[in-house]
Amino acid sequence: MHATIPQPRALLIALALLWPATGPARAGGLAVNEASPRLDGTALSGTAAWADDPSMAYYNPAGLTRLAGGGLTMGLSLIDLDVDFVANKATTWGQPISGAHGSLGASSKSSVPVPSFHLAQRVAPLWVVYLGVTGPFGDQTNYADTSVTRYVGTLSEIRTINGNPAVAWEPIPGLSVGAGLNVQYMRAHINQKFAIPTIPINPAFDVNTLILADDWAFGWNAGVLWEADDTLRFGLGYRSAIHHTLEGEAQFHLPRVLDPLLPILGVHNPTLADARTGMTVPESLTLSGFWHAFSWLDLMSDVQWTHWSAFQELELGFDYTNLPPNSPLGALLPASDTVYENFRDTWRATLGAQIHASDDLRLRFGSGFDGSPVYNANRTIRLPDADRVLLALGLGWTVWDNVSLDFAYTHYFVGSGTLSDTNTTVDASQLAGSVSGGANVFALQLTTLWDGLPFGLGE
Repeated sequence: MHATIPQPRALLIALALLWPATGPARAGGLAVNEASPRLDGTALSGTAAWADDPSMAYYNPAGLTRLAGGGLTMGLSLIDLDVDFVANKATTWGQPISGAHGSLGASSKSSVPVPSFHLAQRVAPLWVVYLGVTGPFGDQTNYADTSVTRYVGTLSEIRTINGNPAVAWEPIPGLSVGAGLNVQYMRAHINQKFAIPTIPINPAFDVNTLILADDWAFGWNAGVLWEADDTLRFGLGYRSAIHHTLEGEAQFHLPRVLDPLLPILGVHNPTLADARTGMTVPESLTLSGFWHAFSWLDLMSDVQWTHWSAFQELELGFDYTNLPPNSPLGALLPASDTVYENFRDTWRATLGAQIHASDDLRLRFGSGFDGSPVYNANRTIRLPDADRVLLALGLGWTVWDNVSLDFAYTHYFVGSGTLSDTNTTVDASQLAGSVSGGANVFALQLTTLWDGLPFGLGE
């Protein structure tokens, strides 16, 4: 994207570029659950109840009261995502089209790092404070700009950075509550092409569209942790919806074959527009259990509901800033473009276990079902999501006292499906076909815990 970014946003865009994007087929819809690599090893089981390091405060801040003093967790997950699409119908302006060399197939492959950071400290006998930085929502599909998908979507990229200060309090032994503020930055980068109508459609007359928009917004999260005894506990975590009003710029790069004609028409290349859209990331509610069944075995479970039905459409509006009034080009370029997502609410259910192989070594595994808000009737080429089954393995190693490393691998078996995707713009470009894919996640976490204050402070 080479759009001109207003100067007040320059620092924010630079930060977003350093914080990697996240992929759509990792969790239902736009959700990304890579806040704690340790939890990845159990297929995200026990997220709101396990509560044994600072990273788990993302799911339930009340669990922070189980820390003796404080802790620091740094994580890195690598998401490998593949999407394959084969069209059985592709048109623009009512005419059939194909990709380069007549291809009706397109693929999107990505390998995306997702970092996380968590810091917690007990500041009083009953109080713990926390700061976490994660990337909880994202989307990345990137098809070739010569592919059969080009008139409906090429690049779709959403990045988020979420800062989450929180506090936890244990008013009575065994019962803790926690709450936090979420300060979230979102950046959307969307590309596609529009065809100038010719017979037959000639790619030399394509208009290349690049859209970049961003926003800051706020939400909150809260949780409760009940420790029934030393071996059994239950957690309930809630995260609020956050509504973003994204604003930025769109560039419409006109075909170079028209360059001799454009000065006569007073048209600039690229033609620029102010772009705007709204997007709501949903609220979620998670219920978890953790049971230290034997000295060598922990069992955990998770059920999560996400209110994805709050996301029904993505409507892009354009206000052209350098297009002459009554220009004939105005009849071809869109004033708006609406993608109807029509998401449904989703459920995730998982089971996991941790085996204490020795004092310093723990083996983890888990599996479960993660429902998607997307199904055949509302699947789009920009978000070709589907229900998935998780299978995870993990390893925890205590390197030395209070310092540990965690490794995890998760494979997502993603269901195949069909899609029928049509533009709401005047060209009415249409795609129909079948889509399939899968994902692998490799995760690493470093955790250090301390009693009292860190690094010997206060002694």
